[in-house]
Amino acid sequence: MIDNRVRKKLRYLGIRLDSKVFNIMRLISSIILFLILLFMVDYGYIVAPVSVVIYYILVEYIILDLGIKRRNIELEDDALDFIPIFLIALKNKRNVKSALIVSIELVDNTLSKEFKKALRSSRLGKSLDESLREIKENISSSVITNIIINIMEANRLGNNINDNVNIQLDYIRSKKRIKLLRKYKIIPLKLAILSICFVFLAIVILIMFNFYS
Repeated sequence: MIDNRVRKKLRYLGIRLDSKVFNIMRLISSIILFLILLFMVDYGYIVAPVSVVIYYILVEYIILDLGIKRRNIELEDDALDFIPIFLIALKNKRNVKSALIVSIELVDNTLSKEFKKALRSSRLGKSLDESLREIKENISSSVITNIIINIMEANRLGNNINDNVNIQLDYIRSKKRIKLLRKYKIIPLKLAILSICFVFLAIVILIMFNFYS
């Protein structure tokens, strides 16, 4: 079960590493950490097991979970550059494969590289639909997977996907705006905390100066 979960996360990150290798590396590093803490720290018999359990969990969270989150943000940002170009090319070319080729030539980012892989696979014998499905399974962002599903439908049925895809792009833009607003809202709080720290430090310096003078 753990192995399957790690395998899926590695796939979402685009890392070609066997999940067993990742788990073995995590286990070995945990054992090394346990031995160091056990023999070199006071009360190591208490500190070591607690620290190792926390470390074992954090390794997966920091390396895989946060990595996936960063990759999803990157792919969604890339979609705002790549997908509008693709929609224009699709309208002109009326063919998904041709539109992808044109879009990849015009836009070079992480998402365009994923579609480049799909085109490469389609040249090696797979259908474009199969290649797009593989990309979809390697991405955990629901917005990007929805866009890919729409592209697959356009490839199979020739559907007009502009409205559906633009809804997904609007959702990405909306998320970015909300995130930006949150950052701006936190700025006054950060300034207030810095001001308080500065005033507190100044008071401490004045007290110490008066005490030693």
